[in-house]
Amino acid sequence: MARSTRILFVAGEVAPFTEITEISGLTRSLPEALQEVGDYDARLMMPRYGTISERKHNLHEVIRLSGTPVPMGDEEDEVTVKVASIPDTRVQVYFMDHEEYFGRDAVYRDEDGDAFDDNPRRAAFFNRAVIETVCKLRWGPEVIHAFGWISGLVPLLLATEFADQELLENTKVVFTPDELDEQATVTDDVADALGLDVDNLPASLTDLATRFADIVINPPSMGAVEGASVFTETDEDRGQQLADLYTQMLSEVPA
Repeated sequence: MARSTRILFVAGEVAPFTEITEISGLTRSLPEALQEVGDYDARLMMPRYGTISERKHNLHEVIRLSGTPVPMGDEEDEVTVKVASIPDTRVQVYFMDHEEYFGRDAVYRDEDGDAFDDNPRRAAFFNRAVIETVCKLRWGPEVIHAFGWISGLVPLLLATEFADQELLENTKVVFTPDELDEQATVTDDVADALGLDVDNLPASLTDLATRFADIVINPPSMGAVEGASVFTETDEDRGQQLADLYTQMLSEVPA
């Protein structure tokens, strides 16, 4: 019996846990929309910001996944993984938790409205933690769909340092940008410090995601541009739209 098609959504925000842009609504509704049109096992991963109440949302730690080492250039950190379900659904959300990177009482900006200086480092930790957690789960997704700038290193990491990971060797990557400008730019110095294997810098995380993703699909507010399609306006149609997109990607014969 064939197993369900595995889809992993990676995002900086998922309603109702964190709601900043329209991305939170997309990531909230898409897993259910997909499951209504086909046999999909859809899961989400996002940061566990200090703004998220663990008691209110019933988060609990997944002991067997916590403590996974996450390489950060010449250093190494560990991720704590927590899980909850989107209310009124069976869709699981895994939260990548780290006090230094995400424990602050803000998401992307400080109290003066300035983007955090370490946003590129926070993104690198989050994206590596996601991939390391997937590997520890032994849950190989057919498609990883990354949303927003903070997920922008996923396509690059899969194409470089995780390229030889057997569990992910056939995984396709979709990227959906957001409209945030969080000064998340990767320079040569940042790439060296974080151990990122990439040329043609400086580049924003969004630019890197667009460069390395297999397909780019924009949120409705951004509209269609050259090289990227756009989500339909209604939730009812998006499940079939994504199902068709994923099916097309997975059926393509490698060159």
